[in-house]
Amino acid sequence: MKKALFVVWGALLVALPLVTGCDQSATEPEQVAPAGVSNEEEAISYFAANDDFVLNDEQTLDDQSVEPLDYGTFGKVGAEITPIRFGRFVTGVTKTVEVTFEPGDTIAIAHVEKEMSGILKIRGINADGDTATYEKPFADKIVRNIIFKRIARETRRYWLNWLPVASSLIEGGTIPTSNINITELTVYLPNGETIVVTDPETYFLRYRWVRMFQNGQPDAPQLEKMQRDVPEFNAGEPIKLQVRLESGAADADIVVLRYGFGFGHRRRIRLEMVSEELNGGLYTRTYQTSVITPLFCHFHRGFFNMAVVGMTKETLFDDVAPYAVSIWGVPYRVL
Repeated sequence: MKKALFVVWGALLVALPLVTGCDQSATEPEQVAPAGVSNEEEAISYFAANDDFVLNDEQTLDDQSVEPLDYGTFGKVGAEITPIRFGRFVTGVTKTVEVTFEPGDTIAIAHVEKEMSGILKIRGINADGDTATYEKPFADKIVRNIIFKRIARETRRYWLNWLPVASSLIEGGTIPTSNINITELTVYLPNGETIVVTDPETYFLRYRWVRMFQNGQPDAPQLEKMQRDVPEFNAGEPIKLQVRLESGAADADIVVLRYGFGFGHRRRIRLEMVSEELNGGLYTRTYQTSVITPLFCHFHRGFFNMAVVGMTKETLFDDVAPYAVSIWGVPYRVL
């Protein structure tokens, strides 16, 4: 298998309209290659870095303000749930894209790594009873894989020869490592189906809206990696989540669901711990949404990510303890 490695800086990501699953004839200038692209490998890397779901990652994980643990534009925030406010402020993003061509030259896998750095700001009451703000620097890395399928072999418009057709889930967390790790995620969809994931990087979701699937073309054998379609929702439809994680911390960890887009439409919802077991020095804990969550009430159409973030209690409640999180994310589309 051939591989190519590219690094894309966050400041360059607005150079082209977003391309996830769109009809290429309507979204890319067919006569001109994107800036800096001179061959098929570079084209795949470019379009992977500019995939709608990839571009939405940091927006899902960036608060831009200090908020209660549960926050959003709906419902009431209960002071008895969280005595502090906190917010992630992302200040730097770097992407690295590695492209692997599978045997047969019809399928390519783009492995996208995104490193995000910034400041976690915590507003709380200290031991003296005074309100204070604490800051912790953080460095997270998240990864996902995107499947591209060859649709042409043109030499003149080589940048249009490959089409993104599926994405894996997001997996990541603290750099270099942390003592908390999500091990399983279950998403209960409105139509009664469930998504159960134990290995995010190998669980692929198809872009159903891509022409090859719209026309009823059967999946090629190479596309059997795709488990199901990217979840698609009408705004306001409810879902339910269950998360299992392993942790070395004796204090119960904190798990939140993050989603939403744009100012005033971000959400952060705390999940409730429903079970705990101690096995060989590691705690296995299960969390779930306590009620059916109207996840997509931001009413923005488009391509987004819902992210589950598990963090040690010390990350928020101790001003000197290290920052430690585990992150999994699911791409979804609002119709």
